[in-house]
Amino acid sequence: MVLAFVSGCTSNVYKTYDNNGISFNYPYGWSELSPDQLSLTVEGNSEVLAAVADPNNVQNDNYQILAFFQHISTTSTLADAISAIKAEIQAAGGQIISEKDRTINGVPANDLVYTISTQSGVAKKERFIALQDNNNLYYIVCSAPTADFDGQQSNFDLIIDSFEIQ
Repeated sequence: MVLAFVSGCTSNVYKTYDNNGISFNYPYGWSELSPDQLSLTVEGNSEVLAAVADPNNVQNDNYQILAFFQHISTTSTLADAISAIKAEIQAAGGQIISEKDRTINGVPANDLVYTISTQSGVAKKERFIALQDNNNLYYIVCSAPTADFDGQQSNFDLIIDSFEIQ
């Protein structure tokens, strides 16, 4: 009986997104959003492939705790893309807190954490993951108000660590 209980609990821990050439797990209580439900500034010609958010954290019609995924076809390198992203963050008044190289499901990636204020004045902390698979860059942005960011790390890790390119 304990096994049934444990098994029942784990099925409600996360949901799986599998569409647009990517898949990832996300927290059970979160919702999938269409890109038009978000007010995002997208990078260059990048396409928003998916977005998930905590529906209980909406302020002024903006989701406060969310993750979204972008894709861009490019001939530039991961290092060039990261340099450009860091310059954009700093130009927007953001401050880079940490940066590290890592691998996600066999794909080289860069994991960048920074703080920034949104257009609506909310102080946010964001985790920006950039991955390169051949001539394709994938960006994962996990965002939360600064005060909530650390408490969301297990949710963000679930999303990032389960990310796969199909």
